[in-house]
Amino acid sequence: MDDVRLVLANIKYRAEYLDFIEECREDIIETGFDCVIPVSDENTFEADINRLTDRHKGRELPENWVPASTYWLIKDNSKIMGVIIIRHRLNDQLRFRGGHIAYYIRPSERKKSYATRMLSMALEQCRELGLKQVLITCKKENEYSAKTIKNNGGELFSEGHDNGQIIQRYWIQLGSLLLSV
Repeated sequence: MDDVRLVLANIKYRAEYLDFIEECREDIIETGFDCVIPVSDENTFEADINRLTDRHKGRELPENWVPASTYWLIKDNSKIMGVIIIRHRLNDQLRFRGGHIAYYIRPSERKKSYATRMLSMALEQCRELGLKQVLITCKKENEYSAKTIKNNGGELFSEGHDNGQIIQRYWIQLGSLLLSV
């Protein structure tokens, strides 16, 4: 199995992140993930990382945002395979859509279990934040995301409608459960 680990978004991986964005830019914008994953370029990278650091520390949050930590899944200490955002708490909007966690795998690396492994590692970070359960949402049509959530202990709690889409809401109970990576 590949050597992968989660690291907080930081300037050390500038070249790797810009490479990630080069591959993913259109897909990130098309899927709406540009609201949580900065589509950086050479000129904005450092400011984007500073903003992510502020959000991690709960500083200078946009209205209706909560503190959140952005992690990168790094393979072999050189390639960013995906991004996962852990929101430290929920607000009313996130309780319906968004949840505690949002994640994204670069298109060339999908269907290789990276999302399942990344989510498992992120759940350990959630435990360290003191969370006892985690809410994750996905569009009903996104079967791969639903499978990733279920593979990490997610149980479908409810479905709701948002802008003509069905949103599934899954809870993962953390407790002292040890998840395999």
